[in-house]
Amino acid sequence: MTPARFRWGMLLIQIGILILLQNNDIISDVAWEGLIVLFPIVLIAVGIEKIFTKSRLQFISYLTTLALFFGGFAIAFSTSGVGFQNDNFFSDSIYKEEADSNLQQIKATLHLEQNNLTIRDSGSELILAEFDEFSRKPLIETTINDDIALINFEARDNSFFGGAVKIHSGEAQDWDVRFSENLPLELKCTGFDNDLHLNFLTSRLQKLNLDTDNSSIYLKIGSNEPYVQISIQGEDSKLRLRVPEKIGMKIFGNDSSFFNQLGFEKSSDGSFINDNYNSSDLKIDLDIDDRLISFSLDYF
Repeated sequence: MTPARFRWGMLLIQIGILILLQNNDIISDVAWEGLIVLFPIVLIAVGIEKIFTKSRLQFISYLTTLALFFGGFAIAFSTSGVGFQNDNFFSDSIYKEEADSNLQQIKATLHLEQNNLTIRDSGSELILAEFDEFSRKPLIETTINDDIALINFEARDNSFFGGAVKIHSGEAQDWDVRFSENLPLELKCTGFDNDLHLNFLTSRLQKLNLDTDNSSIYLKIGSNEPYVQISIQGEDSKLRLRVPEKIGMKIFGNDSSFFNQLGFEKSSDGSFINDNYNSSDLKIDLDIDDRLISFSLDYF
């Protein structure tokens, strides 16, 4: 049996098995698109086969076919994601988790890498997220610890096989995320070169920790929680903060002249507070990095 005959026989067997798996809803039709994206690897394997056919190392020609056979199944299962609605490299994808009535809090960590993030509003779901086409969707893990929902996003770049194959769309990828309107939220985001548009006007944000270098941050805080803690870390990042007009604010930072211009006075603990801090029922404690290149504060 020649290596070519072995290859075509194994290929037909593989296609038949994949069709059966799809018909039984074990894998999704997205698997075929993942295989198409990585089709050039087949050409490389065929080339290796031709090199070693009818040589002392002809067994390598058969090994390449076996590698393609088992590798094809690995790709098919890895691209048929769990938890996504339409986990498709070529189109928008949605991740959704419904809220449990027993939950009391959300703690979410988003490792963005270079992806952009938009949070516009809140909703009835525990979490609803949408991701761009032509992008590797993040690895998402949602676990329940007692009455707390723990949500973790891990960004993945558009590369396969250790970076041997890369897909570039030419634009930064965007994550659109919203959390439950009924549950207190603690959110941590890490990344670099990000464009962050974070509108928590309808969310029950209690704590926010941003650690993003060289990023543009728009942050709007509502009045759904009486006390909010915010920490902004990031070298060469820009922050624009909007808060309710009657809110009390305490800022931890070293730019005393700038804070004085904003109407803040230095307190005994070294922080700076506005006129409303001691009297307002709504308070924000803000810790900002001295490495930010700009910071602006607006009231609405």
